[in-house]
Amino acid sequence: MQFKNTIQAMQKLGGDVVSEGRSILKKTKKASGKLYNDFDYLVTASDSDVTLEFEFGGAEDYWAFVDEGVRGAGGFKGSGKMRGQGSPFKYTTKMPPRQPLINWIKSKGIKGRNKKGRFISNDSLGFLIQRAIYQRGLTRTQFFSKPFTQELDNQMENITKAFADDLELAIETIIK
Repeated sequence: MQFKNTIQAMQKLGGDVVSEGRSILKKTKKASGKLYNDFDYLVTASDSDVTLEFEFGGAEDYWAFVDEGVRGAGGFKGSGKMRGQGSPFKYTTKMPPRQPLINWIKSKGIKGRNKKGRFISNDSLGFLIQRAIYQRGLTRTQFFSKPFTQELDNQMENITKAFADDLELAIETIIK
């Protein structure tokens, strides 16, 4: 069976989700890395079905944490607030890895200072950021889940109509 109309409808859905997701990543200032660049979709078709897959490339290991956020373990002092409320993920016993944070500090050229105004090492700054993330968590962006559910609701009628048109063409071909 040919799925010409269904493929077009699925490509529109995938394109709209990726476009809106990237827009959310820009607004939340998370648009400067692998996740933003590798976020894409792929539509494949066989004789019996059409599949829409979303790809995250090098961010495959952590895109869900950026989407849903991570609740912190708590126990922090100061005026900071908990992040990741409503997330299924939570820091309980392990802190996030420090080396990616140190690499991020180096790539951004960030220099930390102590209370006396002296520079601290990148390793020390990495630890401070690591501890803050562990205690407070990561905010939810919903860069994928929100656009996906909204666009699916908006385009479900078009996808169904496209599939019905393809099915009608297949039946007409079989009858002839």
